[in-house]
Amino acid sequence: MRNTPASNHRAQKNLQQKLQEGTILSYTTVHHVPEGFPNGPRVIGLLELENGTKVTGQLITHHSSLITIGMKVIPRMRLSSVNKQGLRTYDIAYEIPVQQAVKHEFPGYVLAITGPSGVGKTTVSLLLSTTVGNYVERVPILTTREPKDGDSDEYVHVSPEEFLELKNNGKLATFTNIPSRDEKRWYGYRTEDIEAIWQQKKIPVIITEMNLLQGLASHYGRRSILSLGLMPPGKSKRQMLSALLHRLRDRGRDTEQQIEDRLKNAEADLDFFKDRKELFDDLIVNDNIDTVVGHLGGLVLERVKV
Repeated sequence: MRNTPASNHRAQKNLQQKLQEGTILSYTTVHHVPEGFPNGPRVIGLLELENGTKVTGQLITHHSSLITIGMKVIPRMRLSSVNKQGLRTYDIAYEIPVQQAVKHEFPGYVLAITGPSGVGKTTVSLLLSTTVGNYVERVPILTTREPKDGDSDEYVHVSPEEFLELKNNGKLATFTNIPSRDEKRWYGYRTEDIEAIWQQKKIPVIITEMNLLQGLASHYGRRSILSLGLMPPGKSKRQMLSALLHRLRDRGRDTEQQIEDRLKNAEADLDFFKDRKELFDDLIVNDNIDTVVGHLGGLVLERVKV
C-alpha cells in the first residue's frame, strides 16, 4: 500500500480508536507465529473497548495461566514485528494490570472432563461416581437451555435473568455461551457447589468445553485442575467427526439442525486439544469406556493419597 496522507490518516485514526481500555471476551494462544514476529507463543484476545467496539489484539501478562474472560486491559504501544529489511512495525497490545494477575492459593483439586458433544463425558462421569464414589462427586451444570428428554439430574435449569444475576455477582466459577441457532444457551458452575464438595473432602467432577475449562483454570489456578481431554475414535478429524455424528444421532436427543450445530462446535473443540495442550494433563480416546473410567479412577486415587 502506498504511503499517502490519506492512508496515514486512516492508520492514525485506527490506532487512536484502539487506544482504549477494554474487557476480554475470549482469548487463544498462537504457538506458531509468522516470520518476523518475536519467538514464543502469543496470547491473542477478542476485546470489547470502552466505546463498544470489538477488536483483536495481543494480551500482555507475566501470568498467562491467570488470564480470564471479563478481565480489564490497558492499551500499550508495543513492537509488533521486524521485516527482513529491519523495518520495525508497532501496534497496540493490551496489558493486564498486575493487581488482577494475582497468584492463586491452592484450594483443592477439580476433575475436569473436556470434549465435544457425543464423546461420552456424561457417561464417564456417571460411571466414575460409582467406581470411586467415596472420593468424587459430580457438580450440577447450571444452564439456561430448555430441558430435553434424556436429560439426567446433572442439569439445574434457570432463566437467563437468574444466570446473569449469578454471573454479575461473581457467584460462577466459570461460564460460557455455546452457540445455537434456535436458543441462547448459557452454561456455568456455581462456586458454592464446588466448595460444598470440597467441604466433604471429595474431588468435584466437572464436564467442560474450551471456554469452561479456561475459565475454571483461571478462577482456581491451573494446578488445581485435573484435566482430561476425551476424544472420539478415529485417525483423522474427519473420522472423529463421523464417529460423533453417529453417536449424536444414535442417542436421539437432537434435531438434525441441532446436530449440525454440535458438529461445528465439535470441530473447534478438537482443534482446542491441539492448540491448548498446556491445559490438559492427558488426552484419551474414548473407544473403551472401561479403560477411560479406570484411567480416571487411578488419577483420582493418586490425588486423594497425596
